[in-house]
Amino acid sequence: MAAESIGEMPRFAAKSAFWAELRAVAKEHLAREAGRGRPSIGDPRLLRKAAVILLWFSLSYAALLSASTLPAALLAALSLAFAAAAIGFGVFHDANHRTLFKRPAANLFAARLGAALLGLSRHFWVHKHQSLHHRQPNVVGWDDDLETRGFLRLSPASAWEPRHRRQEVKALLWYGLNSLEWVFWKDFHCLALGRLNAWHPLELEKHERRELLVCKGLYLILFVVLPFVVLPFLWAAAALVLYHLAFSWVLAAVFQVAHLTPEMEFDGVRAGDDWAMHQLRTTADFATGSRFTTWFTGGLNHQIEHHLFPNVAHSHYSGLRPIVRAVAGRHGLRCHDLGGTFAAIRQHFTLLKTLGARAEPLPS
Repeated sequence: MAAESIGEMPRFAAKSAFWAELRAVAKEHLAREAGRGRPSIGDPRLLRKAAVILLWFSLSYAALLSASTLPAALLAALSLAFAAAAIGFGVFHDANHRTLFKRPAANLFAARLGAALLGLSRHFWVHKHQSLHHRQPNVVGWDDDLETRGFLRLSPASAWEPRHRRQEVKALLWYGLNSLEWVFWKDFHCLALGRLNAWHPLELEKHERRELLVCKGLYLILFVVLPFVVLPFLWAAAALVLYHLAFSWVLAAVFQVAHLTPEMEFDGVRAGDDWAMHQLRTTADFATGSRFTTWFTGGLNHQIEHHLFPNVAHSHYSGLRPIVRAVAGRHGLRCHDLGGTFAAIRQHFTLLKTLGARAEPLPS
């Protein structure tokens, strides 16, 4: 099936005075940090953190396979889900942005390891996340994070349908099934069709297809087949379902709230905006005062800083945050902050409810 046409990729204005000043000030800050042994790529603090996360994941997996009761199996599955989310945020994500290690080969290894432990295609994810989402967040057709194949309406620029009514309730199920879908269906569907979605063809090279199948095979053996071999069938089934529900909900709670709340813009690229200004209008921070949230989410609660500096290790986002706000303020630009994690989640579900209840765009 041929891909649908969505026209030309949105274009940005030339580099703004805001972006020029911010890059210069941030460069000075990162140089000072590097002089203190905290480089912007391959920060030793993140390597130690990655080791802790992988140890947490390994112990949770061992606890699952050795569980002697159903409650123990479910508790281990829940721990494994949160550890897997931490791998996604702080290992897989950073390695694919090439900030975890200084050496490209080490980042590639970590990215492949993450793909095998999480059960997803690295190549499809990189194109979806870095080539599309990071370039034009909240632009329908160009940000694949808005694509739900019609099940949810995530932008006022998307067509409203009667099935979107009460989508704030339906989203709980949709988000909970997200990782099951990508592990068992979506990646294979994209591979068979040779495209990421209805608009973007994406044919994998032979070695990329081989990597996908190897990572999927390892995942299915270790995290699907083996638990059913060593645990009673119902225990393994219950643990599998709980793991994917918890894992998917945690991912949604982090990735969705940072862009999909009522104050964000969804009307494409504003005339006169450069790339950096568009990031500010479509991105929000949340829970930046929580050290635990920053640690667990791999700094993705500092989403503005991540979008502006995707090739800088997330250990620097807290330090970059006041710099971004100071420079933005001097140029009359607003930085969105959603408050705490639960406040951010509430705002996301407010958007879902609003978009599901009516067809007209949100008021500006």
